[in-house]
Amino acid sequence: MKKIIITTGGTGGHIFPAESIAKGLVDAGYEVYFITDKRGAEYRKLTEIPTHIISAASVTGQSFFGKIRAMFKLIVGLYQSAWFMMRQKPDLVIGVGGYASLPAVLAAQVLRIPTAVHEQNAVLGRANRLLAQKVKFVATAFAETKRVPTGISTFLVGQPVRPAIQEKQNSPYPMDSVFNLLIFGGSQGARFLSRELPKALLKLPENIRANLKITQQARPEDVDELQKMYQNAGFYGTTVQSFFDNMPDLLVKSNLVIGRAGSSTLAELAVIGRPGIYVPLPTSADNHQFENARQFAEAGAGWLIQEKDFDVDAFTKRLEELIMNPDELIGAAKIAASLGHPDVAEQMVRLIEQGAFQK
Repeated sequence: MKKIIITTGGTGGHIFPAESIAKGLVDAGYEVYFITDKRGAEYRKLTEIPTHIISAASVTGQSFFGKIRAMFKLIVGLYQSAWFMMRQKPDLVIGVGGYASLPAVLAAQVLRIPTAVHEQNAVLGRANRLLAQKVKFVATAFAETKRVPTGISTFLVGQPVRPAIQEKQNSPYPMDSVFNLLIFGGSQGARFLSRELPKALLKLPENIRANLKITQQARPEDVDELQKMYQNAGFYGTTVQSFFDNMPDLLVKSNLVIGRAGSSTLAELAVIGRPGIYVPLPTSADNHQFENARQFAEAGAGWLIQEKDFDVDAFTKRLEELIMNPDELIGAAKIAASLGHPDVAEQMVRLIEQGAFQK
């Protein structure tokens, strides 16, 4: 039985895709181990896959002394990873991004163990850029991925999504009399969507507002104000919360989604098949959210607007046009569904079994 180590950063955005890939490998008969940091260990408690915890920290955004501390932690993490790999003797080490994956994949390369990375955005992340020169292949979530070194093999596999999303693959587009608008942007993305976007929604004609149901995720401090604002404006219905535990169902019911352009968000829209208006987070590393959104928009799966270009009247007019022309939305939904990759784990297994990592 071949052994594979998957290493990833400690955020949910990295852990959950790594979990999906790991499950596919286990189901295919591989012996799988995880390497992550303390944050990732909290997520890993939910599964039975053996997990090795290493020291790791981000160098970016730190003070001079903070950078020194982070570098020390990464060096310690490299030795911890190397010690673990010398004991386990894996056949392949896969990095799924995040700074905790850096020392582990680097340790494997020093030990001459074959390595690969999965890149979830349309721009190769900083950790993956440092590692990509010596990997056997880069598995990508987007058809076009920038900053991949020349000569490195790339394979489009998509971005893993949650099982609850997979179950709703290519759901029929809703044709109810009420138009369902879903707005969400995560903790970093909610400010613009809570403060600027509503100005455009409130300017929609009265007859459209009367037939429009808004479901919006917002920061806790904005929930009450937004709820009152929408209710007073005569919308058909409004639900504003800081968190939704039924997001897959909300996506299925939505006619249009407005939100940020993180890879997981776009992957879920694609698998379910829903059009979106993408407002990339302007502070995303290497502007990767813009690149993510650009590819989806250029394919026809949705529409891209940057915060700096946002104009209330122009946005209101465009939104009105979309609501009044369902054929345009249905067409975008079909294109979005064509971009979906519900079988990422299976494709990763196929790559490995075809020997993509062999010397």
